[in-house]
Amino acid sequence: MVPFTVPVATTIIGTRQLRDELASVIDRLGETGQVIITQRGEGRAVLLDLDRYDELVERLEYLEDTVDALEGERQGAVPAAHLFD
Repeated sequence: MVPFTVPVATTIIGTRQLRDELASVIDRLGETGQVIITQRGEGRAVLLDLDRYDELVERLEYLEDTVDALEGERQGAVPAAHLFD
């Protein structure tokens, strides 16, 4: 499992500024990890660096698998750790 990291900084940018500066915003994603996009002063979307996105998806899949295993144990299934004893 890849260790979970938190971006050092978050950039908040309006849609108009994003439209004007898209190339430079994408270039800086490696530094910020994420950009919150606002419209009329309200958060509307998040733009993520692809590596950060992949990391989050992998973490989510790991957590979902863990929950499924715990649910199975709770419902009486044999814990996976005991299958290899």
